[in-house]
Amino acid sequence: MSRKIELEYELKTRSGSAVWTLISTPIGMMKWLADEVTLEGETATFVWGDPLREHDTHTATVIEMVKNSHIRLHWDSSDSDAYWEIRMFHSEIAGNYHLAVTDFTEDDEPEDLVRIWDQNIDRLHRITGV
Repeated sequence: MSRKIELEYELKTRSGSAVWTLISTPIGMMKWLADEVTLEGETATFVWGDPLREHDTHTATVIEMVKNSHIRLHWDSSDSDAYWEIRMFHSEIAGNYHLAVTDFTEDDEPEDLVRIWDQNIDRLHRITGV
Protein backbone atom coordinates (compact mmCIF):
# COMPACT_ATOMS: atom_id res chain seq x y z
CA MET A 1 0.00 0.00 0.00
CA SER A 2 1.28 3.46 -0.90
CA ARG A 3 1.91 6.07 1.73
CA LYS A 4 1.28 9.70 0.76
CA ILE A 5 3.97 12.23 1.58
CA GLU A 6 3.24 15.96 1.53
CA LEU A 7 6.07 18.48 1.85
CA GLU A 8 6.24 22.26 1.63
CA TYR A 9 9.24 24.44 0.82
CA GLU A 10 9.54 28.22 0.83
CA LEU A 11 11.39 29.79 -2.07
CA LYS A 12 13.21 33.11 -1.99
CA THR A 13 11.44 34.65 -4.95
CA ARG A 14 8.38 36.69 -5.73
CA SER A 15 8.44 35.75 -9.41
CA GLY A 16 5.73 33.28 -10.29
CA SER A 17 6.96 32.93 -13.87
CA ALA A 18 10.44 31.93 -12.65
CA VAL A 19 8.99 29.29 -10.34
CA TRP A 20 6.72 27.94 -13.09
CA THR A 21 9.71 27.61 -15.44
CA LEU A 22 11.65 25.68 -12.78
CA ILE A 23 8.88 23.11 -12.21
CA SER A 24 7.36 22.72 -15.68
CA THR A 25 10.10 22.92 -18.30
CA PRO A 26 12.99 20.57 -19.08
CA ILE A 27 15.51 23.42 -18.77
CA GLY A 28 14.09 24.41 -15.39
CA MET A 29 13.95 20.86 -14.03
CA MET A 30 17.54 20.16 -15.16
CA LYS A 31 18.70 22.88 -12.78
CA TRP A 32 17.56 20.96 -9.74
CA LEU A 33 15.58 17.77 -10.32
CA ALA A 34 17.62 15.63 -12.73
CA ASP A 35 20.78 15.82 -14.79
CA GLU A 36 18.86 15.60 -18.05
CA VAL A 37 15.15 16.09 -18.71
CA THR A 38 13.24 15.85 -21.97
CA LEU A 39 9.55 16.38 -22.56
CA GLU A 40 7.96 14.95 -25.69
CA GLY A 41 4.21 15.24 -25.73
CA GLU A 42 2.97 13.74 -22.46
CA THR A 43 6.19 11.78 -21.81
CA ALA A 44 8.90 13.19 -19.56
CA THR A 45 12.26 11.42 -19.44
CA PHE A 46 14.57 11.95 -16.44
CA VAL A 47 18.23 10.94 -16.43
CA TRP A 48 20.47 10.98 -13.36
CA GLY A 49 24.21 10.48 -13.80
CA ASP A 50 26.37 10.51 -16.93
CA PRO A 51 24.39 9.28 -19.97
CA LEU A 52 27.62 7.87 -21.44
CA ARG A 53 28.56 6.00 -18.28
CA GLU A 54 26.62 4.94 -15.21
CA HIS A 55 23.17 6.49 -15.17
CA ASP A 56 19.57 5.90 -14.21
CA THR A 57 16.73 6.73 -16.61
CA HIS A 58 13.02 6.85 -15.79
CA THR A 59 10.03 8.03 -17.79
CA ALA A 60 6.85 9.58 -16.45
CA THR A 61 3.55 10.51 -18.01
CA VAL A 62 2.29 14.04 -17.45
CA ILE A 63 -1.18 13.51 -16.01
CA GLU A 64 -2.03 17.16 -15.55
CA MET A 65 -0.32 20.49 -16.04
CA VAL A 66 -2.06 23.73 -15.11
CA LYS A 67 0.00 26.79 -15.97
CA ASN A 68 1.25 28.73 -12.95
CA SER A 69 -0.32 26.16 -10.64
CA HIS A 70 1.01 22.58 -10.74
CA ILE A 71 2.35 19.63 -12.65
CA ARG A 72 1.35 16.05 -11.83
CA LEU A 73 3.19 13.03 -13.18
CA HIS A 74 3.02 9.25 -12.91
CA TRP A 75 6.13 7.07 -13.14
CA ASP A 76 5.65 4.71 -16.08
CA SER A 77 7.42 1.92 -14.19
CA SER A 78 4.86 2.03 -11.37
CA ASP A 79 1.88 -0.32 -11.35
CA SER A 80 0.04 1.76 -8.76
CA ASP A 81 -2.12 4.83 -9.31
CA ALA A 82 0.33 6.88 -7.25
CA TYR A 83 1.57 10.14 -8.72
CA TRP A 84 3.98 12.90 -7.82
CA GLU A 85 3.02 16.52 -7.98
CA ILE A 86 4.73 19.87 -7.60
CA ARG A 87 2.38 22.73 -6.85
CA MET A 88 3.38 26.37 -6.58
CA PHE A 89 1.56 28.93 -4.51
CA HIS A 90 2.12 32.49 -3.36
CA SER A 91 2.27 33.39 0.32
CA GLU A 92 0.44 36.65 0.94
CA ILE A 93 2.18 37.06 4.30
CA ALA A 94 5.82 36.78 3.20
CA GLY A 95 5.24 37.60 -0.46
CA ASN A 96 7.34 34.64 -1.59
CA TYR A 97 6.39 31.55 -3.53
CA HIS A 98 6.26 28.07 -2.03
CA LEU A 99 6.39 24.60 -3.52
CA ALA A 100 4.08 21.91 -2.22
CA VAL A 101 5.29 18.43 -3.17
CA THR A 102 3.06 15.38 -3.04
CA ASP A 103 4.64 11.98 -3.58
CA PHE A 104 3.99 8.38 -2.61
CA THR A 105 6.21 5.64 -1.24
CA GLU A 106 5.71 1.91 -0.96
CA ASP A 107 8.20 1.86 1.89
CA ASP A 108 7.04 1.80 5.50
CA GLU A 109 9.73 4.36 6.29
CA PRO A 110 9.31 7.49 4.16
CA GLU A 111 12.54 9.13 5.36
CA ASP A 112 14.40 8.21 2.16
CA LEU A 113 11.81 9.91 -0.04
CA VAL A 114 11.75 12.99 2.20
CA ARG A 115 15.56 13.11 2.09
CA ILE A 116 15.53 12.97 -1.74
CA TRP A 117 13.08 15.88 -1.96
CA ASP A 118 15.03 17.86 0.66
CA GLN A 119 18.22 17.34 -1.40
CA ASN A 120 16.46 18.39 -4.60
CA ILE A 121 15.16 21.59 -3.00
CA ASP A 122 18.59 22.29 -1.49
CA ARG A 123 20.07 21.96 -4.99
CA LEU A 124 17.36 24.32 -6.29
CA HIS A 125 18.31 26.92 -3.67
CA ARG A 126 22.06 26.60 -4.33
CA ILE A 127 21.93 26.65 -8.13
CA THR A 128 19.18 29.21 -8.73
CA GLY A 129 19.29 31.30 -5.56
CA VAL A 130 15.50 31.05 -5.12
